[in-house]
Amino acid sequence: MTCEEFAELIEKEGREIYTFCCYLTRETDEADELYQETMLKAMGHLKRMEVSNNPKNFLIGIAIRNWKNKRRKNRYRQSMASLDQEEFGIELAGTEPSPEETYLSKELCRFIRTEVASLNEKYRIPIYLYYSVEMSVEEIAAILHIPKGTVKSRLYTARKTIAEKLEEYGYEMQK
Repeated sequence: MTCEEFAELIEKEGREIYTFCCYLTRETDEADELYQETMLKAMGHLKRMEVSNNPKNFLIGIAIRNWKNKRRKNRYRQSMASLDQEEFGIELAGTEPSPEETYLSKELCRFIRTEVASLNEKYRIPIYLYYSVEMSVEEIAAILHIPKGTVKSRLYTARKTIAEKLEEYGYEMQK
């Protein structure tokens, strides 16, 4: 991949990769740092990246590895600070909802984000990749180096766990 192709890739996919970094870190400053580290590392691997081999997945993979390495180092040093959860804005499409509907919708989204953030890392990352980055099961399996069936199982378990928490707190689940 050339520098020009890389610049086009960042122009096209940079926002989604940054959003994914925000979901992983849950803090804007750390997301900025993770995004920059990811791009720097990707610049060093330009020759390995090919436009035809879905370079977005390559960048997401770098971001995940950087994030895991940083967390591992922080745990080792016993200096991991508590992470603040970042609130992301919600855009509602269509008709204008009532203030009550808007509040309930935001509250439900906030609750789901909190529950997703509390999931074990092996469930949380596939959920983020599937819903926030809109990757397919196959793409997630390739990035995480696990079988497709494992990705499906982890997505199912994560959804089931979140649904159970929602029911505990009185949200009715539609089947």
